[in-house]
Amino acid sequence: MRHTIAIFILIIFGTISCQGPKSKRQALSESITEFKNNVTLEKQVFIPKAYIEREVDTLLRNGYRVKIKTYADMSQSVLISKIKDTVNYQTHYRNFNFDIRVEKEGQLIYEEHFNKAKANALLGYRDNYEADSPFYNFHSLGVLESIQVDDEPALKDEVLIDVVYSIPETDRFAQHTLFINEDGNLQMVHVTQN
Repeated sequence: MRHTIAIFILIIFGTISCQGPKSKRQALSESITEFKNNVTLEKQVFIPKAYIEREVDTLLRNGYRVKIKTYADMSQSVLISKIKDTVNYQTHYRNFNFDIRVEKEGQLIYEEHFNKAKANALLGYRDNYEADSPFYNFHSLGVLESIQVDDEPALKDEVLIDVVYSIPETDRFAQHTLFINEDGNLQMVHVTQN
């Protein structure tokens, strides 16, 4: 009788402590979950990959000559991070510096170099905009998308330069026009944003 009670108690403890065998699917699922929680791979991407430079020299009908040089800033970029599966994609969108040189009938009237900080000051991008402002985060996330001379035939005493900044991987952009008159004075007008 003692042996029967001892065997009965062992069977009860064995049944209570046994969770049952795991199926292959359950074991694989748990293994994948544990891997995703413990392992993170990073992939660094730079746009553009290497240094690039572009210079445009434009002679306008109104006697102005405009040189615009744009080049990648290899030390500053905007970082956009996305995690897909177990890979953390770190995309670095390089900022661009630009130089503007304007001559009127062979005389230099305007010459300036713009980096990100100076462009922010010129275009009015600040860090204190509210989240619902159209310029929110342009001071830190905005990257030069394009800069070009606007060959407006009606203007005789000014040069127009269109500047577009955008926030990578979004549809947000801001377009501005720079006016440089014959005295070399610069004015900026905000055109549109999204």
